[in-house]
Amino acid sequence: MPGYTISRGYWIFLGAILAACAVLYSWNLGTGGFSDYYATAARSMAISWRALAFGAFDPNATITLDKLAGFLVPQALSVRAFGFSALALGLPQVIEGLITVAAVFYLAARWIGPRGGVIAALSMAFTPLLVSMFSHPMEDSMLTMFTALAVVAWQRSIELDRTRWLVVAGVMVGLGFQAKMMQSWLVLPALALVYLAVAQGSRRRRLARIAAMGSVAFAVSVSWMTVIGLVPASARPYIDGTSNNDIVTMVFGYNGLNHFLPGLVPGALHPAAAVGDGSAHAPSLLVQILGHTPIKLLFPEYVTQVGWLYPLVVAGVVLGLVSLRRRRRAGTPVDSLGVSILFSLAYALTLFLILGIISLPHTAYLASLALPLSILAAIGGTLLWRSYRRREPRWKYALPITLFVQSAWVCANVSGFPAFAAWIIPITASIGIIGAALLLYAARGRAFPSARGTVAAIAALTFVLVAPVTWSVSTLDLAYAGSPNDAYAGPHPVSIFNPPLRPTATYGSGLSSNRARPSTAANEDSAYDYANARAASLTYVLATDSWRSDAPLIMDDARRTLAIGGFTSKAPFPDVAQIEDLVESRQLRFLLLTGSMDKNAGPTPRDLQFRRWAQHNCEVVPVAKYAPGSHSPDVLYDCVAAGRNSP
Repeated sequence: MPGYTISRGYWIFLGAILAACAVLYSWNLGTGGFSDYYATAARSMAISWRALAFGAFDPNATITLDKLAGFLVPQALSVRAFGFSALALGLPQVIEGLITVAAVFYLAARWIGPRGGVIAALSMAFTPLLVSMFSHPMEDSMLTMFTALAVVAWQRSIELDRTRWLVVAGVMVGLGFQAKMMQSWLVLPALALVYLAVAQGSRRRRLARIAAMGSVAFAVSVSWMTVIGLVPASARPYIDGTSNNDIVTMVFGYNGLNHFLPGLVPGALHPAAAVGDGSAHAPSLLVQILGHTPIKLLFPEYVTQVGWLYPLVVAGVVLGLVSLRRRRRAGTPVDSLGVSILFSLAYALTLFLILGIISLPHTAYLASLALPLSILAAIGGTLLWRSYRRREPRWKYALPITLFVQSAWVCANVSGFPAFAAWIIPITASIGIIGAALLLYAARGRAFPSARGTVAAIAALTFVLVAPVTWSVSTLDLAYAGSPNDAYAGPHPVSIFNPPLRPTATYGSGLSSNRARPSTAANEDSAYDYANARAASLTYVLATDSWRSDAPLIMDDARRTLAIGGFTSKAPFPDVAQIEDLVESRQLRFLLLTGSMDKNAGPTPRDLQFRRWAQHNCEVVPVAKYAPGSHSPDVLYDCVAAGRNSP
């Protein structure tokens, strides 16, 4: 089924949107920061091709990240080309954002028409969550891009009736898997079901093509992890997130099914728990129940990020289904508009169900929702205007009613932020009421020139975007730009679902390293320099029992460190016997044991075992020898093969 033709003027319009996005997404690139855990891995992967191949945390590739590291490949290559900086780490996400917006424009323009493409592109470009996400180095950016490209290829397959485009769609889904693993598969049910319903050919032929797409998606998804898994354990890094050194356990257990049913996949470590700030009360039973339903997506915490256009989306769903029903009654096949309705609705329902049930560690999990919501908003705007202009008896009032409801929705949500954007309320309310009244008056057949009706509709729909644009543009101010640990644009309300992380005492499940504690980082840097001067010929300068101590050293170009315990501090690598072997074989001499604040979990029995071994087999290096006048909870041990006899 052929799609709409996109004229040159609309491509120019897209260029203007992309230019605005480029400025918005890159404004804070040099100052927006990065997640230390992932930035350290990107640094390591930029330094070492071996670390790049295995997705390792450290340059020596002794342990992997606790997830697939495909999203870090562009960052690592950028760092390799431009040097290690927040700018180099963030640049790939800006490019991914521009590709995503362009892909959504193409989708909607081919399905709904060029005007619908503009609405969808604007909605996508100014979804506050996406603006923050594409402005920071985050894995969700690559997932969002590859999902959009997968849908573009799938759309082309339906238009041209070509299997190869379905194969390309499967490849895109598989590449998205490298960024966010199983979350990339959430688009497959919608792609498969809608293709089965609308594509040409016999049912058997369509099923065969769907199977081909799914097979390719699965093969590409597991390709990297399969190669890693085939390498003997002695020749590759330890697989973090597991107690059995198995990458299948890490991907499908630690990062997948165990989030729904803890302990389902044996060998997967339990993720580190977030730590509250001590000021928030425990959520009530009702809040806990709502936190595992799609209802939570109606609360300001999430609406301000992805849900400003919910009423317009609902209008798109209702009018879209009405349009499908009419075509079915008339016996005509589903057209491109019908395909867009079926896909967007199926994908949105899948995401609302899954994301509603699971706990959301950070808001960026909702980024996938922006694609179907933007297309449904474009469908809503297009069909509302079409019904209004045609004076359809049942639906000619839908536009003014939706405009009024949309304005009320915006005002209700903005009212929770009086110190931030209270000025939006009178503007939106007046435009909404006046615009709805004028459109309603014209729809009743009064003497109201159609030109004025057009102006009123354009002005009203423009002001519908005032709130999301305001929240998006606020990211130009670092105070409202969100962070690489939690993409969030604008003021952040106190969450009733996810209590804020404690800024002091312990790191919880945060991604900050000891770089956030300058005095501690300085002491550990001095300890490294001291050890490096005495272990120049060894494989490792020192081993440390916390990635938070190791990360600043690697970011400062240290290449011979050994991190113990992985991200959660629970990974059984290396164990005491392995450390002892390294010491005896003169590959390691120094051991840095940190305080409990540096670990996600501790002190554990294994931590105590390390400490006892060090106390019996190593000598404590006085702090005065490497950091005179400082105080640190860390203890640097000088270990040798023959007890305490220093070489």
